[in-house]
Amino acid sequence: MPDTPNVLEDVLWVEKHRPTKLADLALEKDNRTVLEAYLKAGEIPHLLLVGPPGTGKTTVARILYHSLDCRYLVLNASAERGIDTVREKIGTFVTVMTDARWNIPFLDEADALTTDAQTALRNLIESYASRSRFILTANRLHRIIGPIQSRCQLLTLAPPPLKERFRILASVLKKEGIVAEPAVVLGYAERNPDMRKMLMSAQRAYLAKGHLPPAVAEGTAAGEEVFKLLESKNWTGLRRLTTSDSFDVYEVFRELFWAVPDDHPRAGFLRHVIGKGVHESGFTPDPIILFLGVCAEAMEGL
Repeated sequence: MPDTPNVLEDVLWVEKHRPTKLADLALEKDNRTVLEAYLKAGEIPHLLLVGPPGTGKTTVARILYHSLDCRYLVLNASAERGIDTVREKIGTFVTVMTDARWNIPFLDEADALTTDAQTALRNLIESYASRSRFILTANRLHRIIGPIQSRCQLLTLAPPPLKERFRILASVLKKEGIVAEPAVVLGYAERNPDMRKMLMSAQRAYLAKGHLPPAVAEGTAAGEEVFKLLESKNWTGLRRLTTSDSFDVYEVFRELFWAVPDDHPRAGFLRHVIGKGVHESGFTPDPIILFLGVCAEAMEGL
């Protein structure tokens, strides 16, 4: 174990180095322009931030509510997903009058809220718009009811390009005093479009080895199963996978990406097609159609 005082197992890099300013975030140009305009004006509309895990949705929300004249309430909707939470915690919060310009309830992972809870939330958004602004994040747009979508400004966040992921990891390593070969850093950036997983994977490997070893592919049985179905062009088997309650199109695409053998004659083509699926998985209105469409394109090219 390295004798490095500033690298502790109980300090996560992903939290320790979380950006606190928009300037430090890896954002697409249009999103950056919009968010900077909100901060300059000192106010925001109701916001729905959508994208795959690890794209900075929570960080954007934190920067906004820490920068505005507001009091804020933070809720993880995946843990508090029922109608009682919306009525009691959020309802009570938005009715309080304060000297702050805004009351801002922030619901992280709002796509986990039940339909009844979302309906109650829609009513609060309508009733308290003069003093409150709601910020919601979601991994999957299709799980947010239409009436909420129509009342929020939608911003879609995509995984940063490889160059940005490399820059971010290299910057974190430098701050931690860790020396690593550029090729090794690139390996972690290539294998992890999810920035949170990239940083956690690199930190876990560093703490285990005392140095940053080459990244290891993290494909799982699910990815390998889908790859076998693609190779055998088993359309029925692929459709059967989508009927599972645990089917998560983003995770399946991510696992499938690394299940493609490096020496496969169509590896480049397959990873290009699957990579598009990873990018689109956060804001597709129908993840099953997206999954089957990507599979059809992949099978056609095999």
